[in-house]
Amino acid sequence: MQLEGMRIIVTGGTKGIGAGVVRGYVREGAQVVFCGTNDERGKASEAEANAQAQGGGHATYIRCNVAEKAQVDAFFEQALAILGGLDVLANIAGVEKSLPAELFSQEDIDYVMGVNFNGTVWTNQAAYKAFKEAGVEGAIINYSSDTGMTGASNMGIYAASKGAVLAWTRTIAMEWGSASNVRCNCVSPAIKTPMYEGYLASMPEEERAMFLAATAARFPIDGDMGEIDRDLVPVMVFLASKGSRYINGQCIAVNGGLVMVR
Repeated sequence: MQLEGMRIIVTGGTKGIGAGVVRGYVREGAQVVFCGTNDERGKASEAEANAQAQGGGHATYIRCNVAEKAQVDAFFEQALAILGGLDVLANIAGVEKSLPAELFSQEDIDYVMGVNFNGTVWTNQAAYKAFKEAGVEGAIINYSSDTGMTGASNMGIYAASKGAVLAWTRTIAMEWGSASNVRCNCVSPAIKTPMYEGYLASMPEEERAMFLAATAARFPIDGDMGEIDRDLVPVMVFLASKGSRYINGQCIAVNGGLVMVR
């Protein structure tokens, strides 16, 4: 087990990628506290993770909306009391909104930026405070997106939020790395999620066949998006482990070569 005894906070851990990462961490022996805003999914994710736990691995769910700084601070206070400290933050919580660029409203911008960017700032600050006070060489893993580097039609605010996350991560990697040996990296995934599978299922058969053919042409590896447990979780385990200690300020693209940019 690569994470035995490590103390990890995960945001957005109630479904999809976040839930998969929580499961992967407890299988590797980590103590995990994770958050989300849907209690039913949170408790289900907690039970599923604990059923797979190995060694000292264990997961605990606490409700928190990362867009609200007061909630983040209260969540971290509870999580740190449970864990007895902190070694890693995996900040995965995120939302999106699809609209033509000229139609985004102030409400849309506040919603997407509130979770994706503000939530990144609030959780990262809380984690760094915990690392600094304990003298821990901790790790922060944020989530960017290929769209933050390339853009995407109808995804302007989402793309902007993810570009902001990447810029923020590289900035704190410089600041907090120099000050405290805290390493900060981004993951940019192209991974199948329940939302993606539902999107496929909603398409008429002919449209779905065309979509999958176009996907196959874009992804060099497998001709398809990756799997959470097979392709993403091992990367997340590595970035949480001491083996990644000298990796800092990077954007790790787990996308099969979909977008090859620096």
